[in-house]
Amino acid sequence: MTTRITAQPGTPFIDIEREFNAAPAQVHRAWTDADLVARWLGPRDYTMNMFDYDARSGGSYRYVHVDKEGQEFGFRGVFHTVAPDRIVQTFEFEGWPGQVSVETATFEDLG
Repeated sequence: MTTRITAQPGTPFIDIEREFNAAPAQVHRAWTDADLVARWLGPRDYTMNMFDYDARSGGSYRYVHVDKEGQEFGFRGVFHTVAPDRIVQTFEFEGWPGQVSVETATFEDLG
């Protein structure tokens, strides 16, 4: 697995490229299946409570990470595009309401 992170100074963009030894359809499924998302997203030592995860264009999500002390961190967003090669969604930390980012994930076969 290779990960590259690029953040140009003075811009509000972060580009993360990650390669997996898996077919694009498998990575897409890991991103859209709520049970699989709960297994990989977030800090390893937190539990994740999935309240909503409707990974389709127009769907939404909400989940809460809980640390060992019981402190909760909620996140939510809307799926704008869910296609085999791309997912566009918003992301908002409930502890910082109104600060919404737009995320785009693309899935491509590198051969």
